[in-house]
Formats: sequence, C-alpha cells, structure tokens
Amino acid sequence: MKIAIAGTGYVGLVTGVVLAHIGHEVTCVDIDKDKIEKLKKCECPIFEPDLPELMSKNFDKLTFTTDCAKVYTTAEAIFIAVGTPEKKDGSTNLSYVYTVADQIAKYAMRDCTVVVKSTVPIGTNDKIEQYIIKNLKHNISIEVVSNPEFLSQGTAVKDMLYGSRIVIGAETVKAKSIMSEIYKNLNQPIIFTNRRSAEMIKYASNDFLALKISYINEIANLCEVLGADVEDVARGMGMDPRIGDKFLRAGIGYGGSCFPKDTKALHWLGNYHDYEMKTIKAAIEVNENQKLRLLKKARKYYESFDGLTVAMLGLTFKYNDTRN
Repeated sequence: MKIAIAGTGYVGLVTGVVLAHIGHEVTCVDIDKDKIEKLKKCECPIFEPDLPELMSKNFDKLTFTTDCAKVYTTAEAIFIAVGTPEKKDGSTNLSYVYTVADQIAKYAMRDCTVVVKSTVPIGTNDKIEQYIIKNLKHNISIEVVSNPEFLSQGTAVKDMLYGSRIVIGAETVKAKSIMSEIYKNLNQPIIFTNRRSAEMIKYASNDFLALKISYINEIANLCEVLGADVEDVARGMGMDPRIGDKFLRAGIGYGGSCFPKDTKALHWLGNYHDYEMKTIKAAIEVNENQKLRLLKKARKYYESFDGLTVAMLGLTFKYNDTRN
C-alpha cells in the first residue's frame, strides 16, 4: 500500500520504517530540510536501537521529502505523527495536527484514509474528519482513523514489531478493512473500537502508568519514615501478577515526553467537562512534590548550595540511551 507519514520525529520515523519493513511503499514528509537531507542519505537523525539497521534494510521502500503536495496527492493512507505539546494551562496544542489536516484537504486527490498517530484529546479525530471534509478541494472520500502509538524510547522498534496490541478506532467497515490490510503482516492482536474509545485507551494507559509511579513514590516516602525498604516492598508487590513489577521503581518522579503532558491533558479535559479526575490530580501533585524531595534532603546537610560541586549519577533518560 502507498502510505505517507506526516512527521519524521520519534513516532513518525519508527512507524514509517516498520511499515516499510512489512511491505508497504512509504514516504515520510517533514518541514525540516536538514533532517530530510540526512534521511535521504540513510542517516538516522534520532537514537533508537535497531532503527538505523532496519531503515537501511528497507531503504528501497522508503522515500523522504518536504513536498507534501506531491505525496498527499497519491497516498492511499496518510499517517499524522506530529507533535502535540502541552499549553500553559495543561491542554493540548493541536496546531501541528491541524496544519497537516489543512494540507491533506488541499492536496489529496484520491480517496484515502487519514490515520492519526499523534496523541490527541478525546473527540479530536471526529473534529479532524469534519474539518478535512469541510475544506476538501477535490471530490474525494476521506475517513479518519484513530491509531494511537505505544512506543517506549529505547524499545520502540521492538514495541511496534512485537507489541501487545494494535488499537484502531474506526467508524466504518471500510476503514477497519483498510487498517487490517496495513497491519496484516504484524502478528499482533488488533482491538477495533470507535475513535473516542481508541483516543481514551492511549490516555488511560499512559496515565495509569504515571499513577503507578506516583504511588510507589508515595510508598517510598512513607517507607523512609517507618524504616521499611521500598525496594523489598516493590519486589514483593511486583510478584503479584495482578500488580506486576513494571513501573514500581521509586525515584524523584516521572518525566519524559509523554507522562507529564498526558496526565495534565486528561486532568484538563475532565475539568473542561466539569468532572475532576481526582486520581490523576493526585498523581500530578505527588510527581511535582517528589521533584523537590531530593533538594529538601540535601538541605539537611547544606544550608546553601552556592559554590558546591555536585556530581550526578545517571543522566540518561532510559537504560538503553547510550548517547554522550
């Protein structure tokens, strides 16, 4: 299938390379000319284990360009994989998603499926479909599908090739059929649902993991007071299959590109609809306070940090991040 990927960031590039690997003709589009020039030379612009090798192996099925007009004209499916950063109030900035929607409405000249990979608030896919259809320049049929990603830095290629599930939010039998065709060579269970449920699955999954981190950090803080060992506690908890041992490492809070913005986005969305997500609110508050605990502990030994030489153990985001 002829597939276009809008955005060659972390999600877009991994998605494009894996889709090429399973047999599709993939064109990745980005506004960053320097990045595209590197990709044309088969130079991977991000650090991700196995990605450079997989890109090189499937380079004959990959094209990289800044010319979205030419690409969107003939694409059978267009994946939107651009950033959705948070605004100051915690809501989601969808300007990049709508920029791509504008381009699709303007340049698409054949029936095609628009697949939203970007993490977007519940109901956004419905609005994107309405927006594109309203602004179409040609007499074609467009359907929007929600297909959230579940990629972790350091294991993204493995996550996409051997993931626990593929979530597809589609409103028609035709859209489900097209998505089944796209993913038929990945031996993974596919969950079909409506678009809003697919959008919620992404937020609910990420926010649950953030909750788990904040919970074990709260337990760790209490362990310090009571003389218990949080590592032993976490190991004992993790052996229970109902709980599992993932995301039970106590520390100074969660970070990264997803958990902070996704917890804030879901909390903001709940407030917008006059419903307070109390557990999410608690996770956010615990995480913010956790960041300060290290400083508070240090202040027991140093009245001031002025002039101190501080050593940091562990500057990588994840264990598989070997960049200098």
